[in-house]
Amino acid sequence: MYEHLSECCVFLPDSVGLFDGVSLQVAQLCETTIDNGLEKIFLFIDGEVVAKAFDRWILMRVGATNLIASHAIRIALEASIFDVAAFAPEEFVWRSADQAPPAPIESVLPPKIVELNAKTRV
Repeated sequence: MYEHLSECCVFLPDSVGLFDGVSLQVAQLCETTIDNGLEKIFLFIDGEVVAKAFDRWILMRVGATNLIASHAIRIALEASIFDVAAFAPEEFVWRSADQAPPAPIESVLPPKIVELNAKTRV
């Protein structure tokens, strides 16, 4: 099990389309990639990433053996998104996942996106 766990959710207008481009860039940096369609797992020497694309956001969960690897993997993800996305996200907010199972998507999303999603559900 990884000692350093964190999650981030990034709102992007065309996240599903961008996810492939981001995945290709991250895949060049990792040891192995497991592709499950809209969920991909990237295995690094000192950590891993589980990333999922949803309608308008990408949820990323990073697990690493040490703090340096954790930050390096997160920076690689952020740089790939900035490189591929025409409109960069306003911010990346990483929260600690502390050995817990993946959080429900609403708990990781910024409040304004949760409100928007609640309004658009019928």
